[in-house]
Amino acid sequence: MKASTRTLTLAALLAAPGLVLAPVPAAAQARAPAAAQAPAPDGNYSIIGAETVHGKPVADVQAGWPSTTFGYTFSLSPTSDLSLRFGLLYGFEGTTTSQFGLSFYAPLRFELGRGESIRTLLHVDPGVRFYTTQPSIFGFQFPVGLVFALPRRDGLEVGIGLDMNMTLLVSGNFAPRFVFGPALGPYFEYQVNPQVTVGLNTRFGAAIDAYSSEGPIPGGVATNFAFTAQLLLGYRP
Repeated sequence: MKASTRTLTLAALLAAPGLVLAPVPAAAQARAPAAAQAPAPDGNYSIIGAETVHGKPVADVQAGWPSTTFGYTFSLSPTSDLSLRFGLLYGFEGTTTSQFGLSFYAPLRFELGRGESIRTLLHVDPGVRFYTTQPSIFGFQFPVGLVFALPRRDGLEVGIGLDMNMTLLVSGNFAPRFVFGPALGPYFEYQVNPQVTVGLNTRFGAAIDAYSSEGPIPGGVATNFAFTAQLLLGYRP
């Protein structure tokens, strides 16, 4: 009887380490996928697309019509960012009318959703602009828009943007003037490597100019074709 008891006790002691150690590999395996799925702090991002910048800030230049703009974008949260942008204008409110000017604005972007088939982003672009007419024109801009993108594949993001452009011009001829209009167009953005991003951003729409009277000329509304076509070059240090 004593021999049998010692045998059972020895068997229990030998089995105990296995009972303690067996769950450890399982727990480690359960934690591994979670670590693999955690987003990298400096992973995918976009400047004109549907993914906000997170991690390190990004500097960029966008050149084409109706302006060349220089920007610096930094993260506010995992799903929002803020840009500071300076622009050289040479198209009046996006129309084919040439006019030199300057702009400064601060776009805010918010990711609305990251679905398996589509991603959505909301942006608002408040700022000021100035045209070197005689007399000069000064105004406040406050466009809003949505961006819809397909999931990024091999560094390439493709999508479409829908904007409502709005500018209130408070000085110059026929002021105050409210210039507004919808614009729709495709874009693409390609992340060459973690530091360099290139792309093309387009919008096509209308600029509806609701202007005040000026002397004997009564106020009214004029509608013109307006568009944006800009090449993008971004760099993250």
